[in-house]
Amino acid sequence: MTKVAEIVHFFEQKISSVLTVDGFPPETKKDRYIKEGGFFVRVADGEGNAQTIKLSDTEMTNLIQDLTLAVKHHRETKLKLYKEIDERQRKSK
Repeated sequence: MTKVAEIVHFFEQKISSVLTVDGFPPETKKDRYIKEGGFFVRVADGEGNAQTIKLSDTEMTNLIQDLTLAVKHHRETKLKLYKEIDERQRKSK
């Protein structure tokens, strides 16, 4: 298993939450069939309470595509809001 990503958040000098993604690659089984790879996504709080979900390569691909679209939408919305603020400031001058 390989660590793919880890994001740690702190609050008042203590760990408040941790997001960890570990991956395991596809492999050949004894009968020469391929065993699909995947990922473990784990979310833990600062006290060690955690939940883990196993995602297949396909599920992770879908999640990445959905997240990419969501981030794009957020960026477009942010730029639109900046433009509106700029236009209001220009009108008020």
